[in-house]
Amino acid sequence: MLGYNKRRKEAALESLLLKVKTLIMAYLFKNKRRIAGLCVLLVICVCAFVFVVPSVKSDDFMSFSKVSVNAKRVSQDTFRKIIGFNYGEEIYSKDTAEMRTRLEASNLIFGDVKFNVKLIPYELEVKFTEVSPLFVIMSAVPVIYSDKGEIYPYSANIADLPVVDASEPEDIALAIDFLTDMKKNDALLYSRVSQLIPREIERQVMVFFNDVDFKTKFSLEKDLWKTAFRHYRQLTRNMQVLNLHSIAVLDLRFKQLAYITEKDGRL
Repeated sequence: MLGYNKRRKEAALESLLLKVKTLIMAYLFKNKRRIAGLCVLLVICVCAFVFVVPSVKSDDFMSFSKVSVNAKRVSQDTFRKIIGFNYGEEIYSKDTAEMRTRLEASNLIFGDVKFNVKLIPYELEVKFTEVSPLFVIMSAVPVIYSDKGEIYPYSANIADLPVVDASEPEDIALAIDFLTDMKKNDALLYSRVSQLIPREIERQVMVFFNDVDFKTKFSLEKDLWKTAFRHYRQLTRNMQVLNLHSIAVLDLRFKQLAYITEKDGRL
């Protein structure tokens, strides 16, 4: 009985498959021209995608519908002046190389410039880091330097910035390198700098922090700065308040070594 039922199911399945095959063959025979046309169209599309599209540059005929920039201080008008394209002037993908060069050369920009292209709609987003004030040199007219090492083009509250005592170009360059490195490695420590006296000829950087009343000497060796910043924090954290008040100079110019000169002249 079970064998009979099994044969009936197999016969029914074969009959169903035969009907489906017959219907498909009839459909293909009836619509062979349409199917042949679709196959030809598919082949043409594949060939165009493989051979034609790569050889055609979209930036030759399609301009961005919108160019946006993430900036707080740099206005759209200033941004357009930097990249050299006025409002209404079309910008293509091929123009981004020139835009990058102009942005990176501008004294308003700091860091890498990144482009993000949106396909729908076809838009260009420009991302970069703006310059920020680094320190001020007090003179008849205070001069503010940016973290790009150039004159800061905007106004800033100089009371919030470290004051650098320097007039020689090499000392100003030393101050830029030193404070940029400190800001990068220990932003909180940078915020505590009240005065900086960089002296290339004396082979030292003298720093006054606003939370202690002693001065700290740092080396000119850039490779030692990061370690010295960490060493300074460890030393001041472990010192007792009475010891801090008795210190006149903390010398961190030597690797893994610290020398303390007390106010009474003792070393």
